[in-house]
Amino acid sequence: MEENILKAFSYFSAAFFIITAVTLFFTLYNNKNEIMDTVSSKICEKGPVYETNYVDIPKNSTVSGAFIIGCIKNGLETDISVDSVLIPQNTDISAFDYDIVDYDSEYNVEYVFNTSGELVMVKYQKKGGEP
Repeated sequence: MEENILKAFSYFSAAFFIITAVTLFFTLYNNKNEIMDTVSSKICEKGPVYETNYVDIPKNSTVSGAFIIGCIKNGLETDISVDSVLIPQNTDISAFDYDIVDYDSEYNVEYVFNTSGELVMVKYQKKGGEP
């Protein structure tokens, strides 16, 4: 008796899932072009991952030396200058001497823009050091 109930329950469940799948297929089939366009545009979209408005960057911001080391290890987007030592954007991080940056110190940050408003360099000067 119990086996018959389990067998009937499994047949009804399978029938329910098949009917649901067929109904869903025919419901979505009418919108297939719209759905495919949406999926294709989301897959192919290569929009910006991160954007910042450089106008909103504070003039007198400070960062730690650890932050600067993290920026260098993650790859530089522009050239930087640490206490007047120029570090180019294409610096090889495996051969870089991290002793230039004092891990525990605080650094003042100055952003240098070109005439078209693009960020070309970030200057870090140790607090209390020469301007």
